[in-house]
Amino acid sequence: MIKIPVYLRDMYDAKHLVQAATGCKKDVDLICGRYIVDGKSMLGVFSLPTFDNVELGVDEEDEKKIRETLESLNLIRE
Repeated sequence: MIKIPVYLRDMYDAKHLVQAATGCKKDVDLICGRYIVDGKSMLGVFSLPTFDNVELGVDEEDEKKIRETLESLNLIRE
C-alpha cells in the first residue's frame, strides 16, 4: 500500500477526494493518526477527528491514476 499525504481544506475537498477514490478498483483508506476510515465513504471522511495530517492509502496499481487526479484538484500535500 502506498501512502499519499493529502490536504483537505473543507468539505468540498473531501467530496472531490471521495469521488476520486471511487474510481479506484481496490480499497482506499484515509489514515489520520490512529484512525483509518474508508476513503470511498463520505461518512467515513467526515468521521475523521481532523483534516490535518491525513494520508491516503492506495494500492500500487491505482496509485498513478489517483495521484494525477489529486494533483489536478490540488489536494496533495508536499
